[in-house]
Amino acid sequence: MKEFGPVLLPGRKGVHELVLAGGRVQAIKPSAATSGRLALPAFADLHVHADRAYARGPRPPRSLADAIELVAEIKKASTEELVYERASRLLGRALAHGSLRVRTHVDVDEVVEERALRGVLAAQADFAGRVELEIVAFATALCDPATPEGERRLVGAVESGADLLGAVPAFDRDPGASIDRVLALARSLGVGADLHIDETIEPDGFLLERLADATLAAGLEGRVTAGHCCSLACVPPEAASRTIEKVAAAGITVIALPALNLYLEDRGSSTPRLRGVTLVRELREAGVPVRFASDNVGDVFYPYGDADPLEAAFLAAIGAHVDDEDVLLAGICGGRTRVEEGSPADLVLLEASSLRDAIARRPGDRTVIRGGEVVSGG
Repeated sequence: MKEFGPVLLPGRKGVHELVLAGGRVQAIKPSAATSGRLALPAFADLHVHADRAYARGPRPPRSLADAIELVAEIKKASTEELVYERASRLLGRALAHGSLRVRTHVDVDEVVEERALRGVLAAQADFAGRVELEIVAFATALCDPATPEGERRLVGAVESGADLLGAVPAFDRDPGASIDRVLALARSLGVGADLHIDETIEPDGFLLERLADATLAAGLEGRVTAGHCCSLACVPPEAASRTIEKVAAAGITVIALPALNLYLEDRGSSTPRLRGVTLVRELREAGVPVRFASDNVGDVFYPYGDADPLEAAFLAAIGAHVDDEDVLLAGICGGRTRVEEGSPADLVLLEASSLRDAIARRPGDRTVIRGGEVVSGG
């Protein structure tokens, strides 16, 4: 049994002491102190690219398509050891910020072959017991899941240790066939699916509705995740409303990625007019789980970032006008919004007076607790 305090808790007035035992919050007791650190549920950063983290190109990307071209040379030069170093660095930063759960997409294609997956698996082993790392076998633009070769690579990645299947259907010859094949493979292999969907501000080729229909048809409700979903904000309102209803019915989790999408969408020689952030508030109002994640960190796609979920929440508050603190907390804490008696003793303590203060300042020197034990900071 261990006690931590004094602490401030979201949704509760006053100052408290936490009693942790058996991996749970056993008790929350009032404290005589007048101030304390803010205690939040541990963070979950559910969309990163650990295999490419910190691998910068020769210049900033001019667009998403340009970034894809720039990353080709980086992938060619990526050894298993280099990927391991990048992924380990990213996981170290994520843990220090308070993330106990991270989901990474790992490139699967003919260029990087199995090197990226092996490097990330090695980092996963090193951080076992501290960070729960979920690996998505990510069929890139060079690996169409609807082809025999693409299917072979995805199945092989799962057999080697990947936890989910992913793809970027918009870059495949037949996006609908790509979606169908990924979902069919996910069902047959008994894993979830996490796809990059509609990473564009162009309404043409809108795929989120197609994914929702396919999820329902495959009977995979609650097991599919859609990242980006930018063009949901660009299609006609009636199409957006219809799609949001289907996404809710399919139990699809939507992951908004404000840092990368604000950085790359509508990028050109002039100030962007369209910002590329999905319809976060409308999705939440319909009951769709919405999460905020880091995506690329210090690499050819996005030269900034530090795998800090508080930064993702900050950008969501600005870019999507999200003021509801429960939405922000759920977005970066894997759905959790409260620290309560009986809840997991997976926590992050930081020097802040409120969630808003934490998002505004994003203070360092955090204490990260997993199962009641300190795993980072002090």
